[in-house]
Amino acid sequence: MSYLARSANPRWLPAPLRAASVLLLAACLGCVQPAAALTRAELYQASVPAPERGEAAQSAAFAQAMRVVLVRVTGRRTAGDDAALAPLVGEARRYVQQYRAAPDAQLIVAFDGSAIDRWLAQNGQPIWGRDRPATFVWLAAPAAGTQAAAVVRADDTSDLKSAVDAEAQLRGIPLRWPAAADLIAHHIDYATVAVGANGPLLDLGRQLGGEGVLIGRPGASGTIQWIHQFQDHGGSFAGPTEGVDGAADLYAGLFAASGAPAPVDLEVSGVGDVASYARVQNILESLAFVAHFSVRALDADRVQLRLAVRGGAAALQRALALNGSLEPLAIGDGATLHYQLRQ
Repeated sequence: MSYLARSANPRWLPAPLRAASVLLLAACLGCVQPAAALTRAELYQASVPAPERGEAAQSAAFAQAMRVVLVRVTGRRTAGDDAALAPLVGEARRYVQQYRAAPDAQLIVAFDGSAIDRWLAQNGQPIWGRDRPATFVWLAAPAAGTQAAAVVRADDTSDLKSAVDAEAQLRGIPLRWPAAADLIAHHIDYATVAVGANGPLLDLGRQLGGEGVLIGRPGASGTIQWIHQFQDHGGSFAGPTEGVDGAADLYAGLFAASGAPAPVDLEVSGVGDVASYARVQNILESLAFVAHFSVRALDADRVQLRLAVRGGAAALQRALALNGSLEPLAIGDGATLHYQLRQ
């Protein structure tokens, strides 16, 4: 059972729920998966070129894998070269949980994510957790060789799509691409993406599963010009994969949190049984900047919690808005955040 599950004291549960709490909490902790949540393996695992024989070469490979992970976990694209993070890179071997050879002369290295998080938190570094905006991509690829100009689809195997996907994996950004059926159903062709209005594409991208939307189209200089929109934030970028990096930089600025944990009081309604209580725990567990929590009271269908949150109440509110499983309630007592568990 997770640390957060252990920290929530079951004696606060009503008597009918208490007896079944341990078994049901263990079973239900994994039942809620945010649409764009990455697994811990995806966050804290990296593939790097396989080293030559020898401990020094292996240590160098572990250090390179750690640099990749730090870019993803801190949200900073320069994290791998940051002097403040050099102790983690230099002692990467200490954090390795397992490693194995992979095809194409690669070495897959998995790190102890909890230990890395603790080091980052203790040293005032940002942590960007598993819950990340899914980004829908509209990309009009120009003609190249024998390949005609086209809208890039989910089943595309072009070098351009591979480069975009690789950068998204490096930064930890879940991407959504249109399927052929989507293009047909919504009458989307190359011209629609290359020169069409942004508004309809942004709306349709959100309809098809994107919390953020990227539109890429050929620019006058032959490179890709990107437009990114997420909620009321936006930006424009130029370069084959700069749209992904620009989106990741924005998301990290919003959702990566650092600093000493601050107390936040949270009340969640709609918690009428152990399964819904476990859902609340699972939501909080997905937020890396929630250091710990305790249950203060459970009254009828409302659970009152005290959280220790890096970034304070504002960071928690942004993350819960992204997660979408809790709906904010307009109760203006000021001291406590009030939410309703969505069924």
